[in-house]
Amino acid sequence: MNQACLYHRANEVQRHDAEEIIIEYAKKIEWRLDGCDALLDVGCGSGDVLMDFIYPIMPKQFERIVGTDISDKMIKFAKSCYNSYPQCDFKQLDIASEDKLPTDLVGAFDHVTSFYCLHWVQDQRQALNNIYRLLHTAGGDCLLVFLAANPIYDVYKILSKSIKWSFYMQDVDSYISPLHYSPDPQKEFSQMLKEAGFENLQVELREKVYVYEGLEILKDNVKAVCPFLDRIPWSQHDDFLEDFINIVTNLDLRHSDVNESIQKFNSPYKLLVAYAKKPSMVPKLMNDFITSDRHSKNIS
Repeated sequence: MNQACLYHRANEVQRHDAEEIIIEYAKKIEWRLDGCDALLDVGCGSGDVLMDFIYPIMPKQFERIVGTDISDKMIKFAKSCYNSYPQCDFKQLDIASEDKLPTDLVGAFDHVTSFYCLHWVQDQRQALNNIYRLLHTAGGDCLLVFLAANPIYDVYKILSKSIKWSFYMQDVDSYISPLHYSPDPQKEFSQMLKEAGFENLQVELREKVYVYEGLEILKDNVKAVCPFLDRIPWSQHDDFLEDFINIVTNLDLRHSDVNESIQKFNSPYKLLVAYAKKPSMVPKLMNDFITSDRHSKNIS
C-alpha cells in the first residue's frame, strides 16, 4: 500500500465506486448555508479521489480541504501532485490512534469522508470515535465507504497457509476487513456508529462485481494494494503473483467466456456505504455565533 505512484495508476475500482457514490450523495451532504465548509478525507491515498471527485463539488468559497493518510509516502506523493490547489493540504494521520488527535484538526470540520480505507482499520470503533471528534461541536456529517467483504481476503488467507509464503503473512488477519466474516455487516457497523454518537444513519450494503479486463491489470491492482509484497524479496514477486492468480482461478473467479481473447477476472465484493450526522453539541444561539464568526474570518 506504500507504492503511491502505482496505486495512483491502478486504483480503477476505487475510483469507479467513489465517483458513483459521491455523485449520489452530493445533494445529501449537509452543506453550510454560508458555503464556508471544511472537509477532511480519511485514507486519501495518492489524493486523486479527493481532488478529482470531491474538490469539484465543494462550495466555491469553502474554507479548506485536508487529505489524511497513515502512509507518509502517500502524503508526500499527494502533496507533490496537488500542492498548487488553494485551501488544500495533506497530513499524515492514523485514524485509529488512541493517542490525542492533532489539536488543529479536532472539532474543525463540517464533513469527514473516507473511501476504501476503513477495511484496513481493525479497531473501527476507535476510528469512528476519532471521526466524531474531528467534526464540529456545532454538528457535521460523514460519508464512509469501504469493503465489507472481498475474495482477495480469501486469497490472502489461502496464501498465508502455504509453506512458501507463511513467513511473510503471519499477521494476515490484520489485513482482512473486520466485517469480512460478519453475518450482518450493515447491522454491526450501524451499531458502532450509534455507539460513537452519530444519528440519522443511512447504512447500506451493496453487492457489486468488478471485472478486471486482462491479467496485467489484475496484477497491477494486486501490486498496488497488497500489503505483503513489501516484505517479500523482489526476486520472488512474480512467483507470488503467479500463485495469487492460480488461487483466483481455483476460486472460480475467472471470466467464463471462452470466446474472449483477453483473460478477464471477476471480483464480487460487498461495499458498505454509510452516511451519518453528528448532532450539534451547542445551544442554538452559540451555534449561530460560531457560524457567523467563521464566516467573518473567511471574508477577512
